[in-house]
Amino acid sequence: MINPLNETVFEEHIAEYLVNSDLYNQRKSTQFDIERLCDPEMVEQFLRQQPLVWSKLAKLFPGKEVSTVIREYNKRIDRGESILQVIRKGFTVSGAKIKFAQFKPVLEGEGTDNYRLYRANRFSVVRQMRYSNGEDRGNELDLCILLNGIPLITMELKNEGSGQNYMNGIDQYKNHRDPQNRMLRNCLVHFVMDNQYVFMTTKLAGEQTTFLPFNREAVNPPIDGEYPTAYMWQQILQADSLLDLLENFIKRYEEVYEDKERNIQCKRMVTIFPRFHQLRAVRKLRRYVSEEGPGNNYLIQHSAGSGKTKTMAWLAHQLANMTNADGSAIFDSIIMVTDRIVLNRNMAEDVINFETTAGTVKDIRKGSRKLADALNGENRIIISTVQKFAFALDYLKHEHSKTYAVIVDEAHTAIGSEAAKDLVNALSTDEDFKKNVDYDPEEYDSPLDALMAQMQNSRKMMKHISYFAFTATPKDKTFVLYGKDGKEPQDLYSMKQAIDEKFILDVTQNYVSYKTMFELIEKNPTEDEQQLFEKKKALRVISEFLGRDKYIKLRKASMIVDQFMKFTINKINHQAKAMVVCDSRQAAADYKQIIDRIIREEYNGAIKTLVAFSGEVIDSNGRKCTEANMNDGNVTDNDIAEKFEEDDYKILIVAEKFQTGFDQKLLHTMFVDRSLGGIQCIQTLSRLNRTYWPYKEDTLVIDFRNDAETVRKSFQKYYTTTILTGEMDPQRVYVLKEDVEHWNLFNEVEVNNVCEKLLDKEAVAGVPSLLNKIVNERVKPLSEEDQDKYRKLVNRFVRQYGFLAQLMNFTDPELEKFYVFCKVFYKFLPYTKETLPMELLNLIDLDKLRVQLSFEGALKLEDKPEELKATRIGEVGTKTEDEKKSVAELLDMVNSPFAGILNENDKIIKQLWEDLLKDPEVLDAFRAGNSYDVLMNIIKEKFDDAIVDQIDKYLNFKELLDKEKSFSFTLINKFVQAVARQTAAASSLVYDEAELKEKIINAMQDEFTVVCKNMRPLSEIVDNLFFILTTTSIPKLDGIDTLLKEALNNIYANPNITPIVKQAFFYSLVQKYEAFLKKIYYLIHDEELEGQDGKDATLANAIHAFKCLWNLKHAKDEDGQKFASYLQKLRDWRNDEAHNAPNSTEDEINLAIKVVMAMYLYATAYSITDLE
Repeated sequence: MINPLNETVFEEHIAEYLVNSDLYNQRKSTQFDIERLCDPEMVEQFLRQQPLVWSKLAKLFPGKEVSTVIREYNKRIDRGESILQVIRKGFTVSGAKIKFAQFKPVLEGEGTDNYRLYRANRFSVVRQMRYSNGEDRGNELDLCILLNGIPLITMELKNEGSGQNYMNGIDQYKNHRDPQNRMLRNCLVHFVMDNQYVFMTTKLAGEQTTFLPFNREAVNPPIDGEYPTAYMWQQILQADSLLDLLENFIKRYEEVYEDKERNIQCKRMVTIFPRFHQLRAVRKLRRYVSEEGPGNNYLIQHSAGSGKTKTMAWLAHQLANMTNADGSAIFDSIIMVTDRIVLNRNMAEDVINFETTAGTVKDIRKGSRKLADALNGENRIIISTVQKFAFALDYLKHEHSKTYAVIVDEAHTAIGSEAAKDLVNALSTDEDFKKNVDYDPEEYDSPLDALMAQMQNSRKMMKHISYFAFTATPKDKTFVLYGKDGKEPQDLYSMKQAIDEKFILDVTQNYVSYKTMFELIEKNPTEDEQQLFEKKKALRVISEFLGRDKYIKLRKASMIVDQFMKFTINKINHQAKAMVVCDSRQAAADYKQIIDRIIREEYNGAIKTLVAFSGEVIDSNGRKCTEANMNDGNVTDNDIAEKFEEDDYKILIVAEKFQTGFDQKLLHTMFVDRSLGGIQCIQTLSRLNRTYWPYKEDTLVIDFRNDAETVRKSFQKYYTTTILTGEMDPQRVYVLKEDVEHWNLFNEVEVNNVCEKLLDKEAVAGVPSLLNKIVNERVKPLSEEDQDKYRKLVNRFVRQYGFLAQLMNFTDPELEKFYVFCKVFYKFLPYTKETLPMELLNLIDLDKLRVQLSFEGALKLEDKPEELKATRIGEVGTKTEDEKKSVAELLDMVNSPFAGILNENDKIIKQLWEDLLKDPEVLDAFRAGNSYDVLMNIIKEKFDDAIVDQIDKYLNFKELLDKEKSFSFTLINKFVQAVARQTAAASSLVYDEAELKEKIINAMQDEFTVVCKNMRPLSEIVDNLFFILTTTSIPKLDGIDTLLKEALNNIYANPNITPIVKQAFFYSLVQKYEAFLKKIYYLIHDEELEGQDGKDATLANAIHAFKCLWNLKHAKDEDGQKFASYLQKLRDWRNDEAHNAPNSTEDEINLAIKVVMAMYLYATAYSITDLE
């Protein structure tokens, strides 16, 4: 007889297996009391296994023991208490503490009461369970699992042999099961299962029900002699497994959510059941810890969309509860660390939600002192950022040894070598260090050697600390430090599985790349005495020039806005948002202003944008920009993410921010204008991959910088399985050390001397003198090439030692001393900052441009394992003589990739620009002082006429302007402002410096009448102002001389200047004030003013360098406060985007000019003595 492949056979197979399993029995649907939501006989059976409880119930409620308990159970359920709470905690009836389950005792033996009660548990499998007394009373559930009579799990089964699958089961739950039914509402989880797949949900909500996959892999692999889903009844539904789930994994807590229709925050109870890989990973790690104890490392490679923070939360709580055979905790504390506060917040929320005992979790996002208090105390789970451990060291008591489990999020970046050392120092006592192999402080000849040995040991993996490292994209070093045998993760949930299971979207499926094609030309080329430039430096300057070019930015910004407003805005049920990824902070500031202007002028301000970058930056117009002064509400840092949640804010422009760890489900489109590769590429584009069911169906990447194949290769490496090949030998550190020693530029005595002084607060001041002596006497006499090579060798040792020391199974204090010395010594070594030939920019110009589609479609990723090769430590590079090239040769090189592709139709509007400047009607209109609106109309009309007249030349450009109105409007606006300046410059105004000085003195006399009593005479101050402008310093500062003189001459000596032209020159004064201060600084100090960390100085740095300006904020007298207000106004004008608005009155412009000129003279006046 041939057995049918139908649902009944499948159901019988599962039920039979379970009935024959430990602690299981089979019950009938008729034995289940639907009204009272239990199987009374099984409830009674478990109550009778609690003799003291039963005895008390029998005395108080003779003959009604079971009904009394069931009545109280139903009251609690009806009040909103969950079945999970009843199973875990039970309840008390008239002093009798009722248990509805007994979890498996970890340490108690078979003879104990708890163990006997655990063995009395009975899981019941019920087939064809009737669950309703209402109109749907005929409905049955294929399988139901009860524990001691209480329903826990429902299941719908489908056998593919009968033509149905899991989709039919999901449809049954969604459309044929009442979500308000009392039993369905209270059961903890509902499974749908066919022969191949398993899906689950913890809440039925009709059509809105979300079912999640619960599969071993994206497609469950076949099993010999069994269904591929056999792991469900053979493992997951086994009694001990279900008890473990009930005790440790299933979580129920209150969640705050946004009701967008009513625009209010609401609360709801949610039940969390682990996905298969989450359960697998935590159980696996628990088993490893139980078998191996503390002092081991584990790597968990879980993709984005894996629910990583919840996996870490489950792990933290369960590690906190694990005990040794004697009942002591395996880990005294669980430390959860990440390198970013935004991730720290997400982690903290999940861990606190999973808390079952109040006070278990200590969330420390701020305050190193609080971290030290938590470590000194008895806190079981501590959440912090890795950076705080270094600052907490001074507050730690280190009274006795403890064991720690350190859970590391984003492990590929979270803990650098120094952070790892600080972490170990914070968590270790002297006794802990002594337990490490090859370390005993008594063995060393000197206290210095003993201390160095301890520092070296703090870099190693310690026997009392276990690391649990989580990441989606492990680097080679991540594998070596935490992986299984240093080669592979202990648990893997791949990107492919996350995509296949629809937990994340595949961002490679809709990828568009554009290639920016260009042709540069040489300005006024001459055959005689052509200037030559070093090739590499020159090409870098040209590359930066193209990156900053306003025309190219405007072109891309127009494409961005038009793409968003025409297509993206309609995605995700009209809720879609976009991100623009920039290559620099300046680019982000520029894009913000250009995009805002296009939105305002072309789309009536229909949407809003936000920008995110660190610190302050000078935009391409010379204005100081920060997040606060560019964003609505002055929002910065993490507040930007909250602001971006609001419906009005649709585009987020970023530079090195929000490219990792930022979850925004409504992000649909990403515009990329920076080079990306490797892990950074994956992390950045993956900001789009969050799902938003049912509206988010796809994503879009529009890439202006990277080619499709580079992006594909980056994703392929982490698409499925990644295994490390090659070795990292810690012995290599000696070779790196010898490469430095070979130069014989310092000796052992000097190394010891520096290390001793660094450890002595009073003696540390002598370190710079020692190191400078070595540098001046031994390093500087070397050739520049040798200095460069030596510096790189020292740096290579410092960088590699921090990592390799973590792998060392031996102690050598000489290595640590050498490292400590070199780490400080490196900062004193001479470094010649590369001087770029910026003058090249005056000799070249952009002539043709085309932003052309180069790829559109899906990037094909292959289902195959990838090898990650261990990093090879190679030789350091040396400086080589850079060949010299003429401008023509350089342009041939940069233009060559697009030779023969671009044509006259790709010419940009330079010729149009030149024609407009010669048009008498245009010039007369500007000289006549017409309003801004009139000038805009005149320019637009002339612009359109010129294009139509030369349509054969500007065909592509005309098509572009017709297609992208925002680009056209913004371009015309730029023309108006630029023509205003050019008109004034082209006038016949004579430059008479003596007369100009006199006019400035007359105009500013009132401002300086009182102030000059404490200064030089105003005439002398003005003379010195022009001395500063005339004196040579360095090219990039001397460039302001002509511009400022021209601006001053037009403002003070041009009787025919119009308000719009005067305003243009006013902003030239505002923008050049920073450069003016920097030039004074250079003339006084004979060196450039530097910003923080070697970056270019900002206006704030320049003001700080001049005490006369910096002290104005503390001014008490009336004149001091006046100039303080002037300085603030100047800074505000410089930062205010509104200064592009052309409608200020002439009186307002004159007053503003007086304020700015006063600050030029004020800075000059207080610098005269230093200049002399």
